[in-house]
Amino acid sequence: MLLQSQPRAAAKVAPAIRPEPQGATETFVFLLLDGFDALALAGATEPLRQANVLSGRPLYGWRVVSMTGTPVVAAGGLAVLADARFSGLARGESLFVIGAPGEDEAARAHLMAALRREAAHGVRIGAIGTGIQTLARAGLLDDETVAAHWDLAEGLAEEFPRIEVSRAAFVAGRRPTAPGGAAATDLMLHLIAERQGSDLATRIADAMVWANVRGPQSRQTVSAQSRYGVRNARLVRVLAAMEENLETPLSAQEIADIAGMSPRQTERLFARYLNSTPMGFYAHLRLERARSLLMQTELSVTEVAVACGYRSLSHFAKVYRATYGHAPRRMRAVA
Repeated sequence: MLLQSQPRAAAKVAPAIRPEPQGATETFVFLLLDGFDALALAGATEPLRQANVLSGRPLYGWRVVSMTGTPVVAAGGLAVLADARFSGLARGESLFVIGAPGEDEAARAHLMAALRREAAHGVRIGAIGTGIQTLARAGLLDDETVAAHWDLAEGLAEEFPRIEVSRAAFVAGRRPTAPGGAAATDLMLHLIAERQGSDLATRIADAMVWANVRGPQSRQTVSAQSRYGVRNARLVRVLAAMEENLETPLSAQEIADIAGMSPRQTERLFARYLNSTPMGFYAHLRLERARSLLMQTELSVTEVAVACGYRSLSHFAKVYRATYGHAPRRMRAVA
């Protein structure tokens, strides 16, 4: 399925509640990379369309580009037509990157160079979802605070220590970022409110039936209870502590202390709800994090092992192979 992007002339409707500031149309350019988040693209562009409709004026324009000008395929298989090949921005335009580059080294180098060139020209460059990793690898997020998806946050912090990774719903400013999906809408509503006033942003949210508008101070809310499908308060508390202590694993006694139970009682708790032992489940969490880091970052195997609490590389490789059927080096070209 091919979708043509791009706004056309906005319909004339009743005037806004109060006059918005006059000014030239502000244009956003969305650079899509294969495997991008389709929901993020829709979430970022719909508030712009609604702003034009509700104001009766072309407050915003936008276009979708790809590095080659050819259609781009989203993570779910949806193909989106590009308006043009990415060849730079006009004065005053803002760029948002959605998606991460593939494995082609030449194409990746070309992308990185293009992003650095635009940054050198003072363009406002932001990212949504895995686009944050793209900007990080281009060196454009050093000493910046970014709002990364909770599943990518630890890997991003490990790979790019100069970046401050936040669990906020989004971060605005010089390098605006959002974790993806619905948070892209929150970010765009915030940017619209900054430029056009909160009244218009509120009307847009109402038109989109966007009941829970979040500000930059809001946090991503994905609890251990939701991730593991458990409601026992003691167990949720222990799982959260395990997630926060992957690099320096807790002992069995420390886990029991967090649960407020004896080690034997804690074992029965894990057996009942998770069909596992505390240390067995802990090992599973550490290996899952290692697998995620190997797939999502460019950290070496040794760095991944240390980040997940393994002090022996040979031991890490052994348990990883036993769990996933292949060596961790298979996921990383350089150890």
